[in-house]
Order: sequence, then structure tokens, then C-alpha cells
Amino acid sequence: MMHVVSHHSNELPAILGDSGLSHADRAAHLNALKMNCYLLTGLVDAFEMETCKSRLLEVDPGGKNKKNRTKISGSFWEEEREPLLQLLTQLLQLDLRQLWGGLVVEEEFVSLMTGSCYRILENSSICLQKYRATREAVMHLLAAALNHYDHMFSATLKITQMLQHFEHVAPVFAQAVSLWATEYGLKSLVGELLREIGQKCLQDLARDASGIKGYATFITELAEQIPALVLSNMSVLLRHLDGESYMMRNAILAAMAEVLVQVLNGDQLEEAARGTRDQFLNMLQAHICDINGFVRSRVLQLFTRIVQCKALPLTQFQSVVSLAVGRLKDKSVVVVKNAIQLLAAFLSNNPFSCKLSCTDLAEPLKKEVQKLQEMRDHGRSTAAPEITPEEEWEAMLPEVRAATQQLFQSLQEGEEEVLEVEETVESTSEQITGLLRKLNYKSAARLTQKALCRFQGKEPFSGPTEENEEATILGILKRLYTGSCPGENSEDPPRGNSRPETEEVVPEEQPQTELVKQEMLVQYLQDAYNFSVKITEALSLISKMMYENCVSVVQEAIEFFVTVSQFGVPQAVLGVRRMLPLIWSKEPGIKEAVLNAYRRLYLSPSGESERARAQGLVNSLSLIMVDASLGMIQCLEEIISEFVQKDEIKPAVIQLLWERFTEKSQCSSLERRAAVMLLGMMAR
Repeated sequence: MMHVVSHHSNELPAILGDSGLSHADRAAHLNALKMNCYLLTGLVDAFEMETCKSRLLEVDPGGKNKKNRTKISGSFWEEEREPLLQLLTQLLQLDLRQLWGGLVVEEEFVSLMTGSCYRILENSSICLQKYRATREAVMHLLAAALNHYDHMFSATLKITQMLQHFEHVAPVFAQAVSLWATEYGLKSLVGELLREIGQKCLQDLARDASGIKGYATFITELAEQIPALVLSNMSVLLRHLDGESYMMRNAILAAMAEVLVQVLNGDQLEEAARGTRDQFLNMLQAHICDINGFVRSRVLQLFTRIVQCKALPLTQFQSVVSLAVGRLKDKSVVVVKNAIQLLAAFLSNNPFSCKLSCTDLAEPLKKEVQKLQEMRDHGRSTAAPEITPEEEWEAMLPEVRAATQQLFQSLQEGEEEVLEVEETVESTSEQITGLLRKLNYKSAARLTQKALCRFQGKEPFSGPTEENEEATILGILKRLYTGSCPGENSEDPPRGNSRPETEEVVPEEQPQTELVKQEMLVQYLQDAYNFSVKITEALSLISKMMYENCVSVVQEAIEFFVTVSQFGVPQAVLGVRRMLPLIWSKEPGIKEAVLNAYRRLYLSPSGESERARAQGLVNSLSLIMVDASLGMIQCLEEIISEFVQKDEIKPAVIQLLWERFTEKSQCSSLERRAAVMLLGMMAR
């Protein structure tokens, strides 16, 4: 049958290109094509059903000849399946519309060809690695139907139905849709599929667990492969965040995380993209406190990946760390475990410092805050006013002119305020200026009128001859207010004030830049200090978890204290001591975790020479010995004996301990006592 269809397919290009093809010949070729494809696709369906039956028989333990049955029914068909799909793809790539008279190809014919593809995908074994070529052949055949035969609507419905009823097809369709969108330009199909899933009834999804799982897997894997296209259609899925299905919430939140890591990452984002990023981060943070423990746990995992990929903005660090510390008190063991992992990821990828001691950070923070305050105070005292006196005078001139005009109008009885002129020109000038600044324009004008009579010929009351007395008063008020005639220094030209202002503006930018840098430094130190405070708060909570019943939580707590110790947090030594008794644990996983922790902390010290590394190891072990109880010393002895048995203690360490004991090396009495005890432990 394949040979018949292949022969007909090879003849069709010439037939379709023949403009003189008669109606009868065209109908004959069309009928032949329909019959051949009907038979061929019918055989495909029959073989697929037989293969599925043989798979079920393999599970039956009573089948004695199951290997032979599988070989006969499945092997031959699996070899022929891929070439058959390639043949059908080749056929669909022809312009078959000519056989229909240039019209649209019948939908029944397209459904006949694509139905075999969907039937093949229904077989759960299609997901195996050995059938990768078959999967790709199916994808290319469906792509031909989508591109040339308007199969978009039918494909959308069929894919959503199969996702609901066959869990195994979700990864296959995610890969297929990604291929169609990137290589065939069928980007609109992504939006159609996500819109169809988004419109599903929330109550129906809550009752259909298998359908939810298929949709959730599809959304998650699609976001991993084409996150930018998923971002464009994310809005149609957001309603499911309020639904009852925790799997759908997890899937949509995972898609957001993928978008944040792969698309909305970096400092060069546009304003709209930053807004979307912050919105997604706020949604993720809200679901850290989700009612379902699986969602809380999943969101913590997503934040761990976001932090490890350095996709979390610095402005969000403190809020996410605070939420993670809060989840350490969660009732769910899985949530607590993931919260510890997230805090460890924050430590390993923190942008602040390799040493996170609150004490060490508090002093420089206080110093830089004080310096910033001094710079701000200095800036206020030297900063030029934003509005010049001349601009202020122009703004107040209409009111001053109106008040001056009232001087020359008939005054009502008792309205005039009694003002006395001061003895000197300077004091009178200051009095008038003060009245102007208090917005008492009428009194200032009246006082100026009296001063003109009393101090005739004296500056500033001997200005240029004006056309009338009103203009003279206004001119004097302007000179007094703007400072153009400051009493005794009246000989200075008016332009003398403008030059220093110009000179001050040029260097003004430099102090402003330094102020911005100082503000950024203070903000950085403040963020680092706040981060250190939260990590210190987490230490006391996590140290109490070392004796939980759950082995995985204990292992995560041990790993966390190793990470904290490497970042120089002083309180970490308390946790390191607290884990010592766990060396006697009956759980092999916990005991091995303690040994690995001390191996990483003390057997791998930094140093250029072997002597320097030995010095670091001895100092660290001696620090644990100080103020240690008898029980702690016995635990440490057990750990050291394990290291000695595995020959992990270098000779240089033993040599340095002897030097301390024999006082050949400078050390305190406590360090000498610790050296003796450590030598005894190694000897035993």
C-alpha cells in the first residue's frame, strides 16, 4: 500500500501542474488519492491498536510467549511507521487544492490524514527515547496540515482534548508547539491553546485530576522552551491562580519563574517590562503563603532557581528573605526544607559581601550615614536658591504696585498705620526689606515715601529721577528687595552678583554626583546589614531543627550551617557545635552529613602553603575546643578519629600541634591545652 501511495505521490506534481487536465481525469485522481489515503490511514490505526494490545499483554505475568508476540506484532510496524509518516508529509506538502478545483481541501480529508498522527501519539510508548524520530515525523506532518490546510482550529481542540485524557502527551505537544512556533512561524497557535486552557471551568478542573496534570505539565514545559510567547499570552491563564487546583497554580507560577529567568532578566529592561517583572514577583511572593503546602514548597523552589540565576532584583531581596525566614515555622516539612535551601541560595549568591557579620557591617554603615548627613547639610547651606530675587520681584510686582497706588488715594479715617522712620539709612532699608518679605507691601511703600523726604540725596533713597513719585518708590523697593543696592556697598555694579552665581553653578554638578554616590553606598550597606540581620534570625530557628525526626530537614540544616560558616557569620559557630552530637546518630545519612560538613569546614582550609592550611585547620579546631563541654569534646574526638582512620589529617597538622605543645610556636595557654587534647584524640 505504501508503494501505491508513493507512486501516486510521485506522479501528482506533474498532474497538478497540467493546466489542460480534464474534469474527469481530475476527479479520477482525486478519488484515487482519497481511497489510497483512506486505506493507508486505516492500516495505521489497525497496527497502532495491535501494538497497544501487545503492550498490555506484556504486563500480563501469565503470558508465556510474550516476547514472541511483541516481536511479531510490534517490531515490523515500528520500523515502517516513520517512513510512512514521511510519505504522508510529502503528500501534504503538494498543492492538493488543484484536485478540488482550486478550492479549499475537504476538512474530512485533512482529518483523515491528521487522525493517524493523533492515534500514534495516544500510544504511551511514543515518549521513549528510541521513538524520537517517529515523534518528529508526526510533528512535521501536523505542521504541513497546519500551514497548508487550515488545521489550526481542529488542532487546538484535539490537542486540548488529548492533554485532558492522556498525561504522557503533554511533553510531546509542548515540544511540538515549540517547533511549530519557532520553525514554521505558527506563533498564533500558542495563544489559541493557552486561551483554550485558560477558559476551562475552574470547578470542572478541580474534579478532573488527570486533565489538570496534563494541562499543568504542558504549560510548564512550554514556558521552558518558548517563554517569550508564553509571556505574551500569560494574562489568559491568571484566573486559574484563584482556582482550587494547586497543580494549575504551580504550573502558572512555574511559567512566571521561567519568564523571569529567561526573558525579564537584566538591568536594561524597559519600563513596561520592569512593571511586568515586579508584578510576577509580587504574585510569586503572595503564594509563598498559599493555603496549600505543595504550592508554598514549589514557590520556594522557584525562588531558589531565580536567585541562583541572579534574576531577582536587589530591591526584592529583603522581602523574599523575610518570607523565607517566616516559612521556617511552617507545619509542612517539605516547605521548611525548601525554605532552608532558599536561604542557602541567598547566601551563596548574595551581592553584598563574602563576610556577613552584623557587628562588622554596623560600624561602616553608621560612619557612612553620618557622612551622608554632613554632605546633605553642607549642600543645603551652599545651594543656590532655585528662584532668584529678580524672579520673586516680578511675581510680586502687581501687588506692590497696587499697594503703592493706594498711597496717593484719599485715605479713610483710621486706616493709615503709623510708621516711624529709623535714625539711619541702613536700619530703614532693613526695615523696608523686612516688610516686603512679610508681604506687608502697603506699609513698605509708605515707609519708603517718608524715607525719601527724610534722607534726600542718600543711597538708596537718591535713585535716578523718575517721571513720578510712584515709579521712584517702586524702583527703590526693587533695589532693596533684589539686593542691587545693599546700603553702603551701593557702588558695586548690578552685574557683579550674576558672575559669582554663574561660577557656582559649574562646580555644583560635582557635589551633586558625589551625593548620589554616597546615597547609593549607604543604601548598599543598609541592605547588606538588613540581610545579615535576617540571616542571623534564621540561624536560631534552623539550629533547633537539627534534632527533628525528618532526616532530610536535618541534612538541609547541616548544609545551611556549613554555608553560613563560609560567609563568616559569627553565630554560625554555635550551629557548628550543635551538630556535633549528631555524629552518634543511628541514621547513616545524618552521620555522613556531619562528617562531610566538618570535612568541608576544617579539612579544606584556604592558604597558599601546606603550613598555612595546617595553621587554619588547627585554629578552627582550637576555637571549637574553647569552652566546650565534655560531651562536645567526645563528639569531636569521634569525628577526628574518623578522619584519622581515612588518613585525611595531614602530617603538617600534627607537626604544628606538637610545636604548640612544646612551646616552639607562639600561642596562648588555651591554644596549648587544645593542642594537647587534639593530639590525644588523634592518638586514640
